[in-house]
Amino acid sequence: MTTSAMPLAQPKRRIDADTRFEAIDFVNRVNFLFDRWQPEELLAAFSDDVIVDHPLGRSAGKEEFAAFLKGYEPITHGVRRHNCNHVIDAGPGDDIIVSYYILLIRIAPSSEAIKLKSAPMEIMEYDEHLPKLISYAMVTDRLSRTEAGDWRVRHKRVENVAEDKAFHF
Repeated sequence: MTTSAMPLAQPKRRIDADTRFEAIDFVNRVNFLFDRWQPEELLAAFSDDVIVDHPLGRSAGKEEFAAFLKGYEPITHGVRRHNCNHVIDAGPGDDIIVSYYILLIRIAPSSEAIKLKSAPMEIMEYDEHLPKLISYAMVTDRLSRTEAGDWRVRHKRVENVAEDKAFHF
C-alpha cells in the first residue's frame, strides 16, 4: 500500500453511501475493541493474511499480528482512540481504503485503568492532569469483504506518529 499524497479528485470507482457508512462504522468499532482490550474479537476483525505496518513493527498473518498485540497490550490500558476525518477510496478489486487520523487520549494511568471497567459510573480523578492527548497518527486501513459480506482489515498502516512520551505509559 503506497502512501502518496491523497488526490482530491473523485475516485475512479464510486463508493456508495451505505458502503462508506459501513466502512467508517467498522473501523470505529475495531478501535473500540482496542479501547476495551478484547483481543479475540480484535483478531477476528482482521483477515487471515493481514499485514500491519506500525512504527513498533511489521506483522504478516494473524499469528504474527497476535504476537504484536501481546506486546502492544500494556500501552492500551487507560487509553481511548478517537478517529476523525475519514476518507474512503476504492482499493484494488472490491477492496476499499479508509484513511483517517487517530488521536489517543490517556484517560487513566495504566495501573488504574481496571477501574474503568469495574466502576464505569464513577468519576475518576487523577493528579496526572488527565485526560490528555498522548498520540496522533494517520491510519490507512484496506478493508475486504468476506464471503458472508462482513468487513475485515486486510492491511493496516500507522504512520506520521507523534506522541507525548511522558504520558504514554
